[in-house]
Amino acid sequence: MKSRTLVFLTLSLAFLVGCGARTQPTGLRVAVIGLDGATWNLLDPWIEEGILPNIERIRREGFSTGLLSVVPPLSAPAWTTAITGTNPGRHGIFNFDHFDRERFLPFPATSLDRKTKAVWEYLTESNRRSIAVAIPLTSPPDSLNGVMISGFPHLSESGFTFPPELEQELVGYRLHKYGEYLMDEHEDAFLNHLYAVRESHGRVGLDLYRRKDWDLFWFVFLGTDKIQHFFWKFMDAEQRGDVDPATAEMYRHAIRDFWIDIDRLVGDFVEATDSNTVLFVVSDHGFGPIHREMRVLRWLWDEGYCDINPTRSRVLYLPHYGGELAINRKDRFPNGVVAPGEEYEQLMSELTEKLLAVRDPANGKRVVSEVFRADRIYSGPHLDEAPDLLFLPEPGYFFGRGSPMEEGGTFGVPSYTFSAFHDMRGIFLVRGPHVRPGRGEKDLRLLDLAPTALRLLGETIPLRMDGRPFEGPFEESLEGAAPIRFADRPIEREVSDRRIGEMREKLDKLQALPYLR
Repeated sequence: MKSRTLVFLTLSLAFLVGCGARTQPTGLRVAVIGLDGATWNLLDPWIEEGILPNIERIRREGFSTGLLSVVPPLSAPAWTTAITGTNPGRHGIFNFDHFDRERFLPFPATSLDRKTKAVWEYLTESNRRSIAVAIPLTSPPDSLNGVMISGFPHLSESGFTFPPELEQELVGYRLHKYGEYLMDEHEDAFLNHLYAVRESHGRVGLDLYRRKDWDLFWFVFLGTDKIQHFFWKFMDAEQRGDVDPATAEMYRHAIRDFWIDIDRLVGDFVEATDSNTVLFVVSDHGFGPIHREMRVLRWLWDEGYCDINPTRSRVLYLPHYGGELAINRKDRFPNGVVAPGEEYEQLMSELTEKLLAVRDPANGKRVVSEVFRADRIYSGPHLDEAPDLLFLPEPGYFFGRGSPMEEGGTFGVPSYTFSAFHDMRGIFLVRGPHVRPGRGEKDLRLLDLAPTALRLLGETIPLRMDGRPFEGPFEESLEGAAPIRFADRPIEREVSDRRIGEMREKLDKLQALPYLR
């Protein structure tokens, strides 16, 4: 009872002081190093082996645990949740694509589709300086007090920095490609591109980090995600049985060696970190191998939910891959066929039951681990833009598209060149002043990273922000140095109609391209 009373009093005081100054400087700075797709399943044994000494050092000197992603655990909604402290129903990013309900066509999401402010926008309001580098779905770059080098995907090979003139100074800076796939006998070229991007990003990021003229620094290595997607099969070739043994031997340690170099770069950041900086090392989601694919569009066809004409289908599968279904409701789509209310609810229940009952005929294994209704896990003004149902796979499974017109069944080996995919549990490490060393017993939430950064920097936390500051990783001394303060602070972004119009015109021109850079 005493602890509950203490929490109540702390929150009450926070609300009271939240009506005062927006900023009460704490003398702290915040740095976030993102390792996209990092998983303890890989890092733990390599730490034990002694080949990741810098990540091991952060864990030994600081606090560590798991970090739960969003549903779906994709980089676009996950990093957007991390930088805004809001859920997808509020920030409006559910995937790398949006869906045009008038034309029944997907179009790429961009940073202009983000409806809530990122941490650096609150800091700009307080005349504080931020540096943001290579964070997914931050292209085109925001205007901020500081520097931004926007992250993948990029719609062009220019216009990715703020201020714009910074781009001319980034000699040798490389951009990640979008829509890649791994072709046989092109493994070296694929790896060489990842190496070049990693080193150029690390060099530029470290240079900006060392300048010290910032309150917030946020940087993401994306190559860790990409190499795990495509090269995992060489690491578990014996279990798969579909990988050429000679090729597997050549690339068996590609992921491990990539991580050794990532650890080296992380070590450079640690060495450049001063005693006033709270350093976070986090991932947006975890990772694991995939061996079997469920082709969702084919399953919907076989179950009688879709028509050759999608406008007449009751259930729509809109993404390129992943567990998402949209109901073709009359109040959401121009030619919708499902009535809201009882008919909709019955269809949702039926789909949930059927998905959870799916078994792979090759081995009898369960395929779908969990099914979520969007209106139960999201909240906010953009809930209607979300898929109606979202579902996660059992370990080893991947949800692909699969055309009913193509040969083959609902199940098979993954049709894309991914051999591993995301799961919900990423990594969390923090080191610095007021940090309580040790291992956390409970996983934390990615959603809570942004409000934690605001607290550490002495900023008030918007009442309508969904996340709340972490408490477990920190000592009681933080309460005196950086008390939690809430305020009725606006969270919505203001993006000019002109910028949105220019971006939509660019996207329309890009629809005919086979892939985006």
